[in-house]
This record gives sequence, C-alpha cells and structure tokens, in this order.
Amino acid sequence: MGIVTALLFLATTHGARAEITLEQLLVIDQLLSANDTQALRSYLERNPELLAGEDELSVELRNFYDAASAGNLNFGYTASPAVNASDTAADNELTH
Repeated sequence: MGIVTALLFLATTHGARAEITLEQLLVIDQLLSANDTQALRSYLERNPELLAGEDELSVELRNFYDAASAGNLNFGYTASPAVNASDTAADNELTH
C-alpha cells in the first residue's frame, strides 16, 4: 500500500492533473510491485489519459512510457557490488 499512497500523493499535486481513479492507481501499484514493466507499458497504452496531465505522476508515467517504448529502461541505477562472504566475516571480527 506504500506505493498507492505515494501515487495518490503525486496524483493530488497542483498543476494540470490527469484524471486518475483509485482503481487505476491500484493496477499501477500491482504492476510496479510485480516489476511487470511490459504490462505497465501496455496498460498506459490502453489508458493514454494517464499520461496527459502535467502533475508529477503523469510526468513520471510519461518518462517511463517513453523509455519503455524506446527499449531503454535503464534509469541510471547501479547495482551494489557483490559482497564476498569471507570479507564480511573478517569485517565483523573483533580484534583483541
């Protein structure tokens, strides 16, 4: 429900808002929670009114849709380097 709360907040900001229902927010939440980017892109394609506003949610959904349409869903996030188990054990040892 945290994602729905954030989406509701974004949907209620000032500016030209897209008309979005709670049902649509719940669908978006489910697709995001499942990390189903292909289904989210398809959902936005079927509901273009969600991309029409100038509110933060519409802007973010447009950014996602444009990136997904171009096949570029790399938003600049980098994975943390893998932690070696033996390094972690050595870091946790106390020296006397």
